[in-house]
Amino acid sequence: MRTERIRPDEFAADNWPVQPGDYVVLNPKKSAAIAVLGGVDFDGPASGLVGSEIAIMGGITTENLGVEHLVKNIIANPFIRHLVIWGEDVDGHRPGDALLCLSHNGIDKPGRIIGAHGARPVLKNITDQEVAHFRRQITIVDLIGRKEVDDLTGQFAALRRRPVQPYEAGLKVDSVEIRRAAPARRLKLDPNGYFVVMVMKNREHPLLVEHYGNDGILRNLIEGKDAASICATLIEKNLLSQLDHAAYLGRELAKAELSIHMQSRYTQDRAQGELL
Repeated sequence: MRTERIRPDEFAADNWPVQPGDYVVLNPKKSAAIAVLGGVDFDGPASGLVGSEIAIMGGITTENLGVEHLVKNIIANPFIRHLVIWGEDVDGHRPGDALLCLSHNGIDKPGRIIGAHGARPVLKNITDQEVAHFRRQITIVDLIGRKEVDDLTGQFAALRRRPVQPYEAGLKVDSVEIRRAAPARRLKLDPNGYFVVMVMKNREHPLLVEHYGNDGILRNLIEGKDAASICATLIEKNLLSQLDHAAYLGRELAKAELSIHMQSRYTQDRAQGELL
């Protein structure tokens, strides 16, 4: 894996952030990033802070993949020197706690964040070098448990009174190539048969799936309250034998369940591709 150092005068804002995520980019050459935890709407009142020192503001919900994405984006931008952790920490995962512990303690040899209390604070997609760079580059502002925009304004007033220089260099690591998804070109019948999905409103188990053999004979009826339980039953009973068929049926069941919550009509679509 190739590591590239990016000096501040080489930093290209158009090519940053380098990782996908649920964030809003404000001014890439400002000095602060905000990791938004639970209970905060960063598309709402907080968006009025555009004129402050904020480079990026984004949600984080997991103590592993979410932390990895955040770290990669921050270390790729040498202008960011402060990370504000704001909001209520997420039960179970505790990403705010994971970020604090990562900054204070780093990771052990297996990649576990030392001292973190989340369910699985293990970082498998960033290196020791990246973690060390993150810890040197960033100062943490701990606002965990606080959710008001006023909690931020005082912090940024303080940051403006003590401006900081960009870090000596950003750090960018080659990532996995993003591939553009394409529609299915072919459709092969599942030897185990096909399914008809129906919504039976005003019933205790409103989702109903009819399972037919490819000879058109009805073989099984499965009813349930939600898409997940029906999918689990179909897999347990070995009624599916192809991954594309399972993916298609999962999409249809999710649509059917959503139609119940939205009180709208459900119509089953045919699978993508030409029948072989």
